[in-house]
Amino acid sequence: MNRLLASYPITSTGDATKAQFVLSREFLDVRVKEVQPPRDFHMEMSGLHLGKTFIGFNRFATKTQVDPGEVEDSLFLVLGMGMPATIHVDGDPLVSAEKGAILSPRRRVILDLEAGSETLTVKAKFDAIEKRFQEMMDRRPGKPILFDPSVDLDTGVGPQTRRLLASLVNTIEQDSSVLENPVFRAGFDEMLLNILMALPSNYSNELTGNRQRSIAPALVRKIEEFIEAHATEPVTVSHLVTQCECSRGALFNAFRRFRGYTPMQFLTECRLRSAREALQSASPADNVSSIAYACGFSHPGRFSVAYRQRFGESPSATLQRNGSSDMSRVRPK
Repeated sequence: MNRLLASYPITSTGDATKAQFVLSREFLDVRVKEVQPPRDFHMEMSGLHLGKTFIGFNRFATKTQVDPGEVEDSLFLVLGMGMPATIHVDGDPLVSAEKGAILSPRRRVILDLEAGSETLTVKAKFDAIEKRFQEMMDRRPGKPILFDPSVDLDTGVGPQTRRLLASLVNTIEQDSSVLENPVFRAGFDEMLLNILMALPSNYSNELTGNRQRSIAPALVRKIEEFIEAHATEPVTVSHLVTQCECSRGALFNAFRRFRGYTPMQFLTECRLRSAREALQSASPADNVSSIAYACGFSHPGRFSVAYRQRFGESPSATLQRNGSSDMSRVRPK
């Protein structure tokens, strides 16, 4: 049977003491005990450090118990890949073929591994998790981040977690040279950190809930607020750069990463929404061109094209109905 991440071997040993040393070095301080039968013990480990994260694969030839005790300063996601592996978290048994075990600080853990069991583990230091939270929420967590002891692999974020990890491992196994590119390597590292961040916790609703404004750093929100307040004025990229006191590249990268659109696309969206509201409440003296100019559009023809693409009808059609159209505030697509 092929082992995962075989191009990144760490050890293949029949010595339980050496296995304990390697597990302690790569994961956390553990004791390997209750090996049955002791003379047939064998552990294989492969894996790699990507930066903030580590991903590793283990296979045990004999029934083995691994006792890490209490997790201290790291977060782990452990998935069962082969024979049964029962992971006890705070005394509750989790069959990792059905659920991924989440090992986090101050939780008591014991792993009961059947002969032939295989596990895939993702690890990150907890301070990296807290830093990622701060990057996403633009603030520190007001209370400790407490992860659930397990994640259901068939519902919620479980299926996506499984697919993303399978895709990452498959990509690395097909072409190990991909990690020689520092951009790709950093991307994989960020992906694993985000997978861990998405695991169920006391902040899940806040991180992933449907809110009017999505998660973004302060500079993105600041520019959006500026654009909304000055949408009818001749706003330029230079104005926005001056407001955020950063480079053009930093501004556009922040919008691309956290919003998926550019600041100028957001400006166009704000103007289109204003125009739709104005058309729906227009007086008999108003016309499409006057409303377009009032909402910041300098070219009525381009305005009509953008309006039809956005709302599926011409501005004149909205004006004729005068008040019966949808008022949705959907973000730019």
